[in-house]
Amino acid sequence: MSDKSAAWNTKNLGIPDEFSKFVRHHPSELMLRSLFSSTYSTNPPKITSDTRVLDIGAMYMNNLVPFHDRGARCFGVEINEDMVSIARRCAEQQSIAADIRVGSNRSLGHENDSFDIVLSINVVHYENDQAGLRAAIEEYHRVLDKDGRLFVVSAGSEHYIRLNAKHLGPNRFEITADDFRRGQVMAYFEDEAQLGELLSEKFRLVETGRVIEKHARANVDFLYAVAVK
Repeated sequence: MSDKSAAWNTKNLGIPDEFSKFVRHHPSELMLRSLFSSTYSTNPPKITSDTRVLDIGAMYMNNLVPFHDRGARCFGVEINEDMVSIARRCAEQQSIAADIRVGSNRSLGHENDSFDIVLSINVVHYENDQAGLRAAIEEYHRVLDKDGRLFVVSAGSEHYIRLNAKHLGPNRFEITADDFRRGQVMAYFEDEAQLGELLSEKFRLVETGRVIEKHARANVDFLYAVAVK
C-alpha cells in the first residue's frame, strides 16, 4: 500500500461502526453542470440505460447517484480493499447496483473501450509528476470507448491545499497545509492551459474551465475539463 493510500485509511476515513448512521454525500455540482447540461458544456454526453460510467475514487458513491437515477450502468474503483469495502457498503445503503473493484489512475482494471464516461474528480493529482499525469491520461483514454467523455477535476493555484505548497519542479508540489496529506508530493497541473495541452495529446476535443470559491477561512480553486475521445 502506498503512503498516500495509507493516509486515507488512517487519517481520513470517518465511517461509523453503525452503518445505519450513514449520511449521504451529494454529487459534485461542477460535474452536474458539465455533464448534465448543454448550458455550460458544448459536448455533454447523452446518458441512457446503455451508458457505462466509471468513477475513479468512487468512495461514497455520491457522483454515481445521478447516473444511477437515469438508469446508467455504474462502475467504480478505489485504491485499496478497505476503501472498496466502504464504497460497496455505501452502494448497498443507497440501493445502487455497481461493479466496484481495486484500481488506480494508471491501472483501472478494465478492458479497452469499456466506458462511455470516465470521472476523475480530484484524484489525478495523486500521481507524483508530469509523467504520472500523462500515464493517468493514457489509461483514462484506453478504457473509454469511441466518442467517450472524460471529466477531470484537480486543484488550481489558489486552492488552500496548494496555495503554500512547495513547488519542487514541473507539476510537483509538496503539501505544507495542516492536512492529512501534509508532506506528500502531488502532481498538479500548472494551470488551466496546461491541463488542456496534456489532454489534447490524447483526446480529439477538449474544453477546460476553472471555478474559484472564496470563503471566510479558505478558498477552493478547481481546474476542470471535458474531453472527447
